[in-house]
Amino acid sequence: MFGVDPINLADPSPYGALAYYGHILLGTLTILAALSALSVFKGGKLHRRAGYVFLAGLAIVCITSVSMLAQVFIAPLFMAVFTAAYAAAGAWLALRKGSNRVIAAEAMLSVFELVGLVLFLSIAIPAVARGIIPPFGPVVIASIPLVLLAGDANWFLNRHRRAELRIRRHLARMVWAFVVVIRAPLVELAAAGLPLSQPFVIFGPIALAVVMLYYFLRRYGGIRGQKPSVASSRSTADL
Repeated sequence: MFGVDPINLADPSPYGALAYYGHILLGTLTILAALSALSVFKGGKLHRRAGYVFLAGLAIVCITSVSMLAQVFIAPLFMAVFTAAYAAAGAWLALRKGSNRVIAAEAMLSVFELVGLVLFLSIAIPAVARGIIPPFGPVVIASIPLVLLAGDANWFLNRHRRAELRIRRHLARMVWAFVVVIRAPLVELAAAGLPLSQPFVIFGPIALAVVMLYYFLRRYGGIRGQKPSVASSRSTADL
């Protein structure tokens, strides 16, 4: 359940070839769009367009993942779908004005992710207790949702600072959505025979997220001690 993906790249069954390889192709384009959004000037037209392509692609990838889960249930993929959709939607909502409808949508997203996490743990904990899987896998997989839900608590408690914190929240949510998505091809490549260790596949994306968060929040998020950056400019305010 938490080991190498049982699906062989050379044999997409039980999925149809078009559905499976189309999913991989769309996922690749989604990752490229995310890389474009992360690498260009924040707030510019290219950044916004790449961001919208990423969000649209991610939405379709999540939908196709649900159809795949209906045929072969893989618990980590199940949790990844919840978390990627939740983080990306939260990133988009962070830039909206804090109306009652937006706040209600953010609260519903938190509940959505919490339900997904509870369902995941209801599968993982019995498997660990029976010795079917080691505990580190589920713990690491659950760590990203827990970090994001803790961020939600901070966001709601500091809602009066929304204008100040929204860029940082947007950046953080986009980074976590990206690393959740990028873990999927790592799993597939490991299944295809590429010498990627399980610890690398599990911990690598989290380590990448930490580096990305430090860099982007330091550059654009107004971390204390940093000189004023484009985070305070009008263009970045529209990120």
